Formats: sequence, C-alpha cells, structure tokens
Amino acid sequence: MRQVIRSIATQILPTHVLRELAGELRLFTRRALYSRGVRRKMSHLDGCRVNIGCGGQPTSGWVNLDVSSSPDVHFWDCRRSLPFSDGTVIAIYSEHVFEHFELETEAEPFLRECLRALRSGGVLRIVVPDAGAYLQAYSGAWEPLAAMRPLEPMEDGWRDKWLGDVYRTQMQLINAVFRQGHEHKYAYDEETLVLMLRQAGFSQVIPQHFGVSVYPEMASDSEARRTESLYVEAVK
Repeated sequence: MRQVIRSIATQILPTHVLRELAGELRLFTRRALYSRGVRRKMSHLDGCRVNIGCGGQPTSGWVNLDVSSSPDVHFWDCRRSLPFSDGTVIAIYSEHVFEHFELETEAEPFLRECLRALRSGGVLRIVVPDAGAYLQAYSGAWEPLAAMRPLEPMEDGWRDKWLGDVYRTQMQLINAVFRQGHEHKYAYDEETLVLMLRQAGFSQVIPQHFGVSVYPEMASDSEARRTESLYVEAVK
C-alpha cells in the first residue's frame, strides 16, 4: 500500500516537493519529541550566546542549535521561533543558514525573533553567500568565479568542491549558488541584507569582513566559506 501511495504521489508532485514534504514530516516528528524540553531548558538561560545552524561543528561555550543530530547540539527549528526568553541573549551567529529560509514566512520572522531574544546592545551576525559578488564576477573569465566558490578545472568544465557538480557554463554555477537544487530560498547582496535588518528593527547595521566583529568573542567564521561570503552584523 505504501508503495502504491508513493507511486501515485510521484505522478502528482515533482520529486523535489516530495523530498521537501518528507523532510518537513521528519522535522514535525522531531519537534513533537524535543521542542518542549529544549524550550524549557533554554527559557531559563540569561546571558547566553547562540550559534544557529552549526551543523556538526558546535562552538564551545555557546548554545548550539540545528535540525540535525550531533553531539553538543540542541535540536531546534529556528524557522519557527527561538527558545529563549526576551532580552536574554548576548550574541547570535548564523553562517550559511539564512538563505535557506523563505523570505516572508521564515526569514523575516526569524530576524524579529533574534531582535526579541537579544538584550540591548546584543549582536546578530549573519553570513550568507554573496550574490552581489557572484553577479559582478559573472560573464567574465572563469577564474574569479572559480576562486570565489572555489572550483577546480576539469577536462569537461569546472568542478564544485562543495556540491561535486561539474559546470560547463557560468550560468550553471550561478543557478547552483542561488538555488542549490531547491534548498536556497533567497539570494542576498549587501544592500538587501542591510535593508532587511534595518526593517526588522535593529538600531545599527554594519557590513563586516571575515573575522571582524563588533563583539570581540563572536563565533569564528569558516575559512572554507571566506571567499564567497557576505558578512553583516546588526546591533539591538
């Protein structure tokens, strides 16, 4: 019966939609199992620092949140909310996560949640692929794009070290960066991300560079992401 249902579903819905639905069902189950306990624990914290979407690389001394399972990482779906009380967080770090959020239903509410949870003077640091830099490098020589991603030359094109794909045209690379299949939901340049943070209500928004922060103890940026990333900080 399950096989019949799956066969019918694949005829009605595109494969990527089915994958997204399956992923959402898994997250729904995990939220039901873990969210109440995590919220109970986090709501009592005061003066914490939070790394959102850390994957399997948690930051020591920080509260690490992700939807994947890993030691020293708490399960939490940050698209829905944050488990902290108002004004209790010192700093929030999020690297290559924000572009996975739907703009109006997830990204904008996420920024408001960060603002709510941060104490006065608290800092939010967001790192995303720099769509503006990619567009500036597009349609010229391959080398600037290759250095940015980075890519390695192959006989039949340029191989993506992150995804393993081989691109024969620059537009194939641009689609992979901006869309990553169907995982990336929105592309950001500096102007757009700064505007969004200001509209969310942050008092100060600062374009930054790799490893530079207004908060001296900010979580470390990934060296591997340095060449393609946009860094912006917002202060409550």
